[in-house]
Amino acid sequence: MQRRPRGDRSEGVAREYSQHLDHGEGFPVRAKVWILGGFILLLFGILTIQLVRLQILQHDEYVARAASNRVRTIDIPPARGLIYDRDGNLLVENAPAYQISLIAAEIPDYDVENVAEELAAMFDLRAWEIEQQIWDRKYSNDPFLPILIHEDPTPAQVIDVTSSRATLPGVHVETVSIRRYQHGQLLGHILGYVGKITEQEYDELSGARYLYSDQIGRAGIEAAYERQLRGSAGRQLVEVDAVGNVLRTLNDRESSPGLSAVLTIDIELQQRIEDILLEHQGASLFASAVVLDIHTGEVLAMVSVPNYDVNIYEEVTTEEYQSLLEDPGQPLINHAIQDQFPPGSIFKIVTAVAGLAEGKISTETLIYSPGVLEVHNELSPGIIYRFGDTTQGVFNIRTALAESSNVFFYYVAGGTPVRNPENPPRHPSEQERLDDLADEGVVAGDVQFTGVGNEALARWARELGFDAQTGVDLVGEAPGLITSAQQKLEAFGEEWRDGDTYNMAIGQGFTTVTPLQMAVATAAIANGGTVYEPRVVRELRDTNGKVVQPWQPSVRNQLDIDPEILRVVREGMALCTLMGTCHDALVELPEMLIGGKTGTAEFNQTGTAVSGEEEGPTHGWFIAFAPFDDPEIALVVFFEFSAGYLASSAGGEILRAWAETSGALATSIPPPYARVAITDEEYQRLYEAVRERSH
Repeated sequence: MQRRPRGDRSEGVAREYSQHLDHGEGFPVRAKVWILGGFILLLFGILTIQLVRLQILQHDEYVARAASNRVRTIDIPPARGLIYDRDGNLLVENAPAYQISLIAAEIPDYDVENVAEELAAMFDLRAWEIEQQIWDRKYSNDPFLPILIHEDPTPAQVIDVTSSRATLPGVHVETVSIRRYQHGQLLGHILGYVGKITEQEYDELSGARYLYSDQIGRAGIEAAYERQLRGSAGRQLVEVDAVGNVLRTLNDRESSPGLSAVLTIDIELQQRIEDILLEHQGASLFASAVVLDIHTGEVLAMVSVPNYDVNIYEEVTTEEYQSLLEDPGQPLINHAIQDQFPPGSIFKIVTAVAGLAEGKISTETLIYSPGVLEVHNELSPGIIYRFGDTTQGVFNIRTALAESSNVFFYYVAGGTPVRNPENPPRHPSEQERLDDLADEGVVAGDVQFTGVGNEALARWARELGFDAQTGVDLVGEAPGLITSAQQKLEAFGEEWRDGDTYNMAIGQGFTTVTPLQMAVATAAIANGGTVYEPRVVRELRDTNGKVVQPWQPSVRNQLDIDPEILRVVREGMALCTLMGTCHDALVELPEMLIGGKTGTAEFNQTGTAVSGEEEGPTHGWFIAFAPFDDPEIALVVFFEFSAGYLASSAGGEILRAWAETSGALATSIPPPYARVAITDEEYQRLYEAVRERSH
């Protein structure tokens, strides 16, 4: 058999493969080459388009991004202004502290989980929460906005973070300042405190250069003077490496520290008043006192007990805060300005001013009190309303203030009470007594007498500063309430009655005031009719001690009134301490003549006043000015669940504390000798002694 040459066999195989391809059983090599070439051209086209987009169309954006990866803006918080008392004693300072924060943009994606776990282990936190915060911030509009991890780390924790920088990229130890309050409990209601800014506040205040790590005033002076105390933030432009370490400073603008505040508060007097209130508090859940300079409106002392130490807000627990909220004495409330109460008989100084100013009474007007005022229902003869009195007899304006006759002021405000003719006549002996008094010129029985009315009384109350905030430079002040007939109609759908006017005359019914409002009105009576805006901050100073914002007394109103009217009221208040319901104050301070007035205000369990015909628990009030001869200060004392005579005893001790700390006691002229049993002759002797020293 003859073998075929090798070459012939190869050619045959090639012909067979070629024929196989020609019949469609494979893919042409030429087509494959063209497809591969097209794919390569497409890739180069895409890359070229992307290159054009990055290098030309979005060049500026990516240049900025690149710069941000190496250049960082660091905001520098300003030093918050300090706070001093009136004698220059430091009350609030800035203490250094640390806090741990992280910047999400500086943490590589592959390191997020590790960083979260390490921080969680260090600070006893949840790793998944930290991780979620990091991712949320990474994809937010500001990935360089710091995330606060811990506000008050221990020294050991600071060392742990500092020594672990290699495994904690983006985590920073920052030096910050925290507020330290001297006398943080004694002055807590006045100083207030600061708290970390919330996200909502940051969004609202970022335009005012507030920082995410800032503290902001929450109460007291810290809140009222937030803008002045805070100062202005600075800014640094720095170059950083990949993990956020600062390489060099490119630009530096220093922060401007806040202004410091000098208060009007006398810290020694403040402390002594707190001690006195706590000693006399008894069954009262809370008490307060205010001392004002009557010539400027400066608040020399403002005490509300129970109180709380504002330093706790640096590390208060939920349980501690809940305990403060549930305390029945409400220590978080400044009862001197944030609570409003029925004033009771201390409001009679307003009724006295209104009656004299409107010409309804004079110093010679005599009104008889049988111990109760009966008001007959005009439509139902069988219904009689009885408005009680704590005393009885014939009174003029001075003795009525001294002995706190309710009936006298019922007449001054509401006039002669309605007597229904269908009711049985009075007993002959009673009627004879009333007729004899009427013959002597005394307003008694059915003698027609027109009072000032509720609208005029309300107007004079507002002239003295009631029914509105006093304007004190503290936050949260209550306005009190002086109700009109229209307001009662709108609120209750009832017409104003004579009984409403009688209640209003003695500080009951719908009337409520704050202790500070009462102090402002007392100061106006004492100084001749000037209603000052009370102030707690005397001046603001810069870091060099220069006064940049001095405070000048601000007059809210000047009473358009005969000075003799206020003189008469002051004399009645002096007689109150010598022969009347304020005598306990004289017992505590026998070396100085003062003017005072007590009040025992009835209220129901909701805290609102009751009418003169009802009975309920009482609040105790005492107002005063001193010295009588040349007044310098006004005082108000308030005790919840108490009585006026108890408040006057505490008030006398407070006045002694002021007289001793101010030096006024050394120059005071002793009051005239006073007996407990006051006859007409004794009254005349005391009145003449008071009148001789009255200005």
